[in-house]
Amino acid sequence: MIPPPLPFTLYPKKSKTVLLFIVCLAFVAGGLWLGRKGDKVGWLCAGFFGLGIPVFLLQLHPKCSSLTVTEEGMEIRSLFRSSKVRWSDISDFGVSTLRQQGLPVNRMVGFNYSAAYQRASKARSVAKALAGFEGALPNTYGLRPEELAQLLAELHRQWSLKPAGSRQ
Repeated sequence: MIPPPLPFTLYPKKSKTVLLFIVCLAFVAGGLWLGRKGDKVGWLCAGFFGLGIPVFLLQLHPKCSSLTVTEEGMEIRSLFRSSKVRWSDISDFGVSTLRQQGLPVNRMVGFNYSAAYQRASKARSVAKALAGFEGALPNTYGLRPEELAQLLAELHRQWSLKPAGSRQ
C-alpha cells in the first residue's frame, strides 16, 4: 500500500457504531417491556444498555474518533480524547488477535515501544501479556488490520530515523 501524502486523517467506519446503537436500543426496549411486566432483571437490562446509547451517539460525531498521521508520528483520538505517539517512540507494528475461550473476538493493530521509551512500563507489560503488544489502536479506521499495520510500519520506517529538522 502506497502511503498517502502527510498529514492525513483516517476515520472509523460508522456502520459498526450504528449497529451497536441499534442493539442497545433493542435491549433497552426489551428490558423496559420485561420491567413493566414485573421482571426486575428487565429494569437492570434497560439501565445497563441505556448507558451505551449516549456513548454510541457520541461516537457518531465526526470529530470523536480519528487517527491523524504526520511526519512526527500519529495522533490517536477516541471519545474526544487525544494522545500522540512519536515515530521515534515506536519499535514495530503488527496485528493482534484477542481471544475469548480460544475463539478470536477482535483483531487490532498493535505496536511496541522502543527501548528508549520509559513511560508507563508496568501498564505496557500488562498490555503485552494480554494482547502481545504494548499499545494498540482502538479502531482500524475502515482498513483491514493487516493493511493499517503495513501502512503504519512503512511510514514508521520512512520517518522514525529522520532528524526533526530534515522532515520536509
